[in-house]
Amino acid sequence: MKRMLLLCLTVVLSVNIALAQEKETTKFAGKIGPYAITLFLYPPVWNEGEVAGYYYYDERPKTHFTLKLVKHEAVNTKGSMHMVMKEYTPKGNHTGTFDGQRELRGDSFKGTFTNSRGKKYKFELVEVIE
Repeated sequence: MKRMLLLCLTVVLSVNIALAQEKETTKFAGKIGPYAITLFLYPPVWNEGEVAGYYYYDERPKTHFTLKLVKHEAVNTKGSMHMVMKEYTPKGNHTGTFDGQRELRGDSFKGTFTNSRGKKYKFELVEVIE
């Protein structure tokens, strides 16, 4: 009985944490080069190497690419911070890197995306308020 109660409590807490994180997730829309994407960043309590969010190409919304934080700097006096995130496919392959500035006052994320072949694209994303 105690094990069943503990299991139920664990499930309830896990669901509540997941819902809380989902509500705090920041949604961005924009482009990598000519390709439209939607990107989600989790609350900014990350450590380097942890999952920081995910994104998908709008033409393929069911294929999510996980984003792991490689580097981030504290917010500067201009209200922005430098972020570097690596992209991983659903199978766990590293296929790209976002390197840019997150503008907290302007609600944007801009920079350079480099794919696995070394090709660079400008990316520009704007926060979506729903």
